[in-house]
Amino acid sequence: MNTHPSRLPSLRAVRTAAALALLAGAGASHALDYTGYFRAGPGLTSANASRACYALGQGSSGMKYRLGNECDFYGEFQLSQGFQKDGIDYRATLMVNQYTPATQNAGDKGLNIEQMWAEAKGFDIAPEATFWIGKERGRRGDVHIVDTFFIEMLGVGAGFKGQPAGPGKIGAAFYKTDSDAVHPGNRVNIEYVDMPANANGKLNFFATFTKGDFSGGKTGAGFTVRHDQAQLFGTGLSNTLWLQFAQGSAGLNANFGDLTAGSKARSWRIVESFNGQSGPLGGQAIFLLASEKNGAGLKVDSASVGGRVSYAVTKNFKFVSELGVSQYKPDGGQTARLTKLTLAPTLSIGPDFWSRPEFRLYVTSAKWNKAAGNVTGMADFANKTSGTSYGAQVEWWF
Repeated sequence: MNTHPSRLPSLRAVRTAAALALLAGAGASHALDYTGYFRAGPGLTSANASRACYALGQGSSGMKYRLGNECDFYGEFQLSQGFQKDGIDYRATLMVNQYTPATQNAGDKGLNIEQMWAEAKGFDIAPEATFWIGKERGRRGDVHIVDTFFIEMLGVGAGFKGQPAGPGKIGAAFYKTDSDAVHPGNRVNIEYVDMPANANGKLNFFATFTKGDFSGGKTGAGFTVRHDQAQLFGTGLSNTLWLQFAQGSAGLNANFGDLTAGSKARSWRIVESFNGQSGPLGGQAIFLLASEKNGAGLKVDSASVGGRVSYAVTKNFKFVSELGVSQYKPDGGQTARLTKLTLAPTLSIGPDFWSRPEFRLYVTSAKWNKAAGNVTGMADFANKTSGTSYGAQVEWWF
């Protein structure tokens, strides 16, 4: 039977709505936390094409500078309900998200359950530890201007976190992936975090162990050291440094990699990120170096440097600009390079760099070399090495 989609909600949407109603109704007499994020807006490009965005097709994650360079619509909305009984604090959390890759609904994934888990703290055997089971994104560490989580322990699993151990806190979790029925896999994450290292500085350690649970599946291991520094050199700057290594079927971001990749797959990455606000001037910057070799032994070296700066002209009007240069070089190949600049007059609820919502107008100009290929993925740019896009965007978290 053919039914117009606008008249009949999808089964997924019905299930999502039912889950939201259950969570909201489960504890009506308690405070219900509601948080979320979304970005959306129209755009156009000077090349007689739909809105174009510019990113290198290979190289490390974390090299696409996102201001005025996001062609998708995305939103995530979370409900979290807390309870308490006999000294136990427990909580249920549900997050749905929606993704559309372009202005219209082509490829629209609709509402999807991104996270759904339960956690509890206060058990007498380990009163400081939080135990959890479900689908969760876990501990994450990102650089906002490139929309990349360099640590992202997401998946369906179970574990604990926050257990005091010496100067820091320890946690561990087991994850299972079976979305690909042919290539299921298992993963163990272990973390030791919040260890004081120096004045206003903390060290965090993350270990990852993976195994492809199928004929031909490979094992892997990864390790990350992250240093978080507040009040850098006594200023309002903060700094985060990642040192990351992965081999075999483990990913650099503490997640699954290619579960068929053996010991030839070996990667490392260094990421430095600065954040700061001084009066009306605020911003974030990133420096990245990476070398990634896949299971076939093909190596790609990557590098990126860039930043976003906001200057508050008034309390509610900021001028925001972003510049990023990224490149990669495969073994035996030429260096591909992309430079992207965005200028964006912005309305905001406050003058700080992190104040949201922001309502932006933007113009983005990008240039790349022939070795980068078609960085837009659009036919109209097949033989071009530059492009300019215009648009408006709202970004909001709450």
